[in-house]
Amino acid sequence: MKKIKLFSALALTLVMASCDDFELPNPPGQTNTDPEAYFADADLELAPQSEAISLTEANAANKYVTVANITTLENFPADYTLVIDMEVGNDEHFSKVSTVETVIDGNAVTVNPDILNGAIQSAMTKKPGTYEVNTRFVAYAVKDNTRLRLGGLEKFYLTEALNVTTYDPTKVIEDAYYIIPCDANGNPNWNGALAMNNNDGEGLVGYDHPVFSLKIESPAPDGYYLKIASQSVLTAKATSELLGINVATDGFGGKLGTEYSVGHIAITGDVLVTINVEEDAATFSYAFNVLYPYSGSASADKLMWLYTENYITYSGVCAINNKWFLGAYPDRKAEPLFKQDSESKPELSEDGLSMTGLLSTASDASQIETPVKGNHLYWVSVDLPALTYEMHVLETLSLIGGFNNWDHETSVDLTPSKDFKTWTATDVKIEGEFKVAANKNWDISFSGRQVSQDSGAVVYNVNKQDGGANLSVEDGTYDVELNFTVQPYVLTLKKK
Repeated sequence: MKKIKLFSALALTLVMASCDDFELPNPPGQTNTDPEAYFADADLELAPQSEAISLTEANAANKYVTVANITTLENFPADYTLVIDMEVGNDEHFSKVSTVETVIDGNAVTVNPDILNGAIQSAMTKKPGTYEVNTRFVAYAVKDNTRLRLGGLEKFYLTEALNVTTYDPTKVIEDAYYIIPCDANGNPNWNGALAMNNNDGEGLVGYDHPVFSLKIESPAPDGYYLKIASQSVLTAKATSELLGINVATDGFGGKLGTEYSVGHIAITGDVLVTINVEEDAATFSYAFNVLYPYSGSASADKLMWLYTENYITYSGVCAINNKWFLGAYPDRKAEPLFKQDSESKPELSEDGLSMTGLLSTASDASQIETPVKGNHLYWVSVDLPALTYEMHVLETLSLIGGFNNWDHETSVDLTPSKDFKTWTATDVKIEGEFKVAANKNWDISFSGRQVSQDSGAVVYNVNKQDGGANLSVEDGTYDVELNFTVQPYVLTLKKK
């Protein structure tokens, strides 16, 4: 290993202003160098750490781990301290990065094993194991409040892959979990096992995505008895390793653990069972295919429903006249009914067009009053497990796009039908990309994808977008119809 050489440098004038050329009688005093400044002429070389690193062994020995070694340091500014940060990347391109402060011990660049373990969890995965960890280093010359990056603002040293074994798990989390139906005494029906869905998608690592859910039917009055099994427990049919549920007094969930007895769901109707294996928590919530936003005297078949893809969030457009509530069935009196929680008040937005609040199925709950008086179309979103809602009045719906330079003021308004189910415009000249925007701003817009084109009619499936891609069409003049009576909603352009 080369001996580290430290040299003073006059090149700090690259980043520090001179005071010799001021023409004013009393020139302003110097301030600290900009933290984004750099010192280009230092010669730093790092050698890789080739030995495998066990964070568990290092932690047990109460010592830092060496991640690189300094072999050369020349032309370094005098009276400054060398500081090196290590970046841990999720891939060779460092698409996601976690930064670790290092400690320089002689020639060794070392890190705290706890901090390195956390950085790997943050940038890569929480799953314990042995990994090739992509690392690179950033070096600074530091003095008081001055921090100069060596080599330039984009300079990295020693991009390498370290072989690192992370900490042994304090809790084993698997990638697949199952609902095991049981009798009232907790005896499992292994053949009736129901695979739960990872809420973040298929094939994901349980340590990084520990929330699973599944919709089941819970017949009244006896309810539904269950325990939870990981894949290994199911394979081994290890009854003693099943996770029971210590159900809370409200009946909407509880704690998971092998020490608990069989869980009991007493909720009437379909139920979404959700578990968070990392937090040892289970929740039970209502799970319906649609929700019915009852307002006035309209029957269920006349309503525009709220839809869901996950039995958690329900959303859609619906016409509401002053007061409303949500039903779970096409019978406005069939329980459960979701109304305004009596112990809280809804919160109104500053512009008075939006409102959020809490729902309740209690007998003292009242109908929800709309933020805007009268009969209007709203975008409504409900988080059913959390029993929260938000609603936004759609005062206008307009076509906007390249044909009007994306200017809300000159966008083309659609005209609603009396029941707000269809919105139309005629003889609209459209060129290129476009969207449907609400209320002359981008808070709520509708977009989606083209599904057909026939005899001059172009058809799109659209829904509310948070950002989302633009729609596109061949330049021309069109009659436009936005139809909210189907799901997904349909936008049709008929060429003139």
